[in-house]
Order: sequence, then structure tokens, then C-alpha cells
Amino acid sequence: MKKDKIFSKKNKKIDPFEFNAEVAGVFKDMLHRSIPSYPSTIETIESLTEQYIQPGSNCYDLGCSLGAATLAIEKGINVKGCKIFAVDNSQPMINKCQSNINNEVTHVPIEIINDDILNIDINNASVVIMNYTLQFIDKNKRQLMIDKIYSGLRKGGLFLLSEKITNENEIIRDQLIKLHHDFKYKNSYSRFEINQKKAALEEVLVCDDSPTHYSRFKKAGFINFGLWMQHFNFVSYIAIK
Repeated sequence: MKKDKIFSKKNKKIDPFEFNAEVAGVFKDMLHRSIPSYPSTIETIESLTEQYIQPGSNCYDLGCSLGAATLAIEKGINVKGCKIFAVDNSQPMINKCQSNINNEVTHVPIEIINDDILNIDINNASVVIMNYTLQFIDKNKRQLMIDKIYSGLRKGGLFLLSEKITNENEIIRDQLIKLHHDFKYKNSYSRFEINQKKAALEEVLVCDDSPTHYSRFKKAGFINFGLWMQHFNFVSYIAIK
């Protein structure tokens, strides 16, 4: 696994964060050193797929990056006639995803799509995953995305949403950010790297708070939804149609 050193050099100008070839090359290391409980999220996707998958249905990994969640879905499918759609708008990520899936023995058809997830039709779905993806979408289009997912889910279908969140309480918000930065520091990122990446993400990754996410679920039509995991300012929600 190639180590992430992208923000280790001092730059006069910090460009906005992009999911380019350089990032794709170190993204696995970046995820594990930057997102608390990331492995637990992937393991839980497999477990939840086992519970909610329906025969003859579709599964979607929206913002699939390297394909970890896609493969977790595949491992969790225990019924016949299913198909997985893995979608990402970054060609370098899609290339890595295809390579990773090619290296695995899979038993369910996986279609990899290089496109904006807002362009994707969701239909006949029993499992939909958005793992740290919604936060990169224009805020004005986030409700539209959740509405589309709800409409495309079968009754009893599962939507899992993982996000980095903010908090309306300034003291709690600052404390959660500090804990996250300390987590990254303990994972061998320097304070300099942490600050440079924070600046690069400032206008790219725009967080919501939990009440906003709950409001979107409710507006889309979900009745059964809630938090299943929180580690500092990283959370995962489930919503069941």
C-alpha cells in the first residue's frame, strides 16, 4: 500500500482537493489513516447487505472510489439474480476500482460506471451505499439525490449513508475536529500535512449536521432512519424504506 505524502511538501498555493491519479494511487492509505473506524464501516456494509438484499434486485455503490464498499456488497449477497452498479466520476478511481475487482473472485455481476452519480437512475434497488460521497455534492442537489434513492428503492430496501459532519454547537464542533486531527497525527500525518489538506478541502468537502441529514431522509419519504455509528465527526446512518 503506497503511503500518502501528497500534502507533505510546502506549496505557495494550495489547490482544491481533486480525486486525480495522484490521490487514487495513495487513496487506500489515505482512507485508513484519515477516517476513524473506516474498516468497521466496510465490514458493516457486508453484514447489512446480508440482511437486506432481495432476490432479483440491484445494488448501488455511489461514489465507489477504489471499490471497497462494492466488494463488501458482493460478499454480502446471498440470494440470486442480483447486480451491482459501482459509480464514480473520477476516471483514475474507476481504473483502480476495476483493477481491484479484477483481482477478486466475484460471483455477482458488477457494472462499473464512470459518471456523476446525479446522472444515474436508481431502480429496483434493495441496497444503496453512499460512503463519504454526499459531502462532495453541491448542497442544493443533495435532497434531489436522497429523493432519487428513496424512489428507486424497493420496499424494505436499505440506504446506508456515511458522512463527515459538523455540529451547530461551536465548542463540540471544535472538539470533534481536534480529536480527528489528533487521530491523523497519531497515524503519522504531520501537523503541517493536516493543515494543508484541511485548506485543500475547505470548499470541496462541505459538511452538514445530523439534523440536516435527518430532515433530508424525512423529506424523501423515509420513516425508519437513524445513526448506527459515530467516531468523532464521522458518522454512518441507515434508512429503510
